[in-house]
Amino acid sequence: MKLNREREEEVIRFTQEMVRCPGFSGDESATAAVVARQMKKLGFDTVEVDRWGSVIGVRRGARPGPTFVFDGHMDVVPIHMPELWRCEPYGAEIADGKIWGIGTSDMKSGLAACLCAAAFVDRAEIAGTIVVTATVAEELMIGRGLGKILEGRKVDAVMTCEPTRAKRLAVAGVGRTTVEMSVHGLVAHSSQPHLGDNAVYRAMDASERIRKMPRRQDAFFGTDVIELVEIKSRPSPGNGSVPDHCWVLWECRLFPGETRETFLNRFHAAIKGFHGAEKVNLKIGRIVIDCYTGERLDCEDFLKAWTTPPEEPFRKLVEQALLQTGIQAEPVIFRGCTNANISAGEMGIPSLVYGPGNLDLAHKPNEHVEIEELLLSVKAYGRMIELMDQYG
Repeated sequence: MKLNREREEEVIRFTQEMVRCPGFSGDESATAAVVARQMKKLGFDTVEVDRWGSVIGVRRGARPGPTFVFDGHMDVVPIHMPELWRCEPYGAEIADGKIWGIGTSDMKSGLAACLCAAAFVDRAEIAGTIVVTATVAEELMIGRGLGKILEGRKVDAVMTCEPTRAKRLAVAGVGRTTVEMSVHGLVAHSSQPHLGDNAVYRAMDASERIRKMPRRQDAFFGTDVIELVEIKSRPSPGNGSVPDHCWVLWECRLFPGETRETFLNRFHAAIKGFHGAEKVNLKIGRIVIDCYTGERLDCEDFLKAWTTPPEEPFRKLVEQALLQTGIQAEPVIFRGCTNANISAGEMGIPSLVYGPGNLDLAHKPNEHVEIEELLLSVKAYGRMIELMDQYG
């Protein structure tokens, strides 16, 4: 694949165009329109928008071979602390060899790089089928948009183009879940608390036990994470009343092999024997998102961890492609969750994570992507596509 000046400028321009499209989870229509237009402009064989608003572009090679998916999500998070931004968050300005703006690293640069690479490789050099997916709602409902696309399709491997600085290859990823803890008490006037049963106190006691429960250790994945992130009580406002209800949210990162049942059992064991345990209910959280198409995504918030071992053919092909692009990629664990948690963790499809940008900049003021990383990723994706005839 030749990446001449004209093509480099097209990758940069397309990245900027997407960054200039605001779009939180469920509101990606502007970005979807830009992506679909770019796929058609660059000659994809088919371009479609599914029921939930994800864009799917297909490019078929001249010879039979595997089907590889290159995936990126279109949504971004809301802008936090706008006063700290040095530039317009949706401006996609270029300065100091970087493109600046919300979503540059996470992950519109990765989506631009893989989409353009899929189009730039000469059809005669492709053995198989390339599917580029621009998915919805990843920031709030990781992987479910991609999962809808993969259902019923025969796919050999998935590359999720999240940021790895274009020099690292994520070969595994932690899982995640949320656990909702509902604690019941008895309302009473706050001047006579002995007549009530303060649900917040009971929630505090239960939370302390959960905080002290043993954390799992893994030589590869490290220490699992169980963190209290939100507390609400009722009545609210609570002036004059002992609260009769308290809701606590725990966000957790998971190791391979953890199931919904085994994970909740750890929580139940932590509060076993504690006074009032019968008034504490625990369940896996649930997320509901209304898509811009009018469809709804509704799922349990549980994502399995995943790993793709060194002997897996897709990993060997990708590592070879990176070496041939001049990248001695360091294999790492992706500490955030990605669409690979569904493709690999839930569906068992060999998956990897590689892309331009820095995960440390995601969701923060002054997010940016190095243009050098962006263009390097295009070359790397292109070489992966050219080596598809060696898969298996």
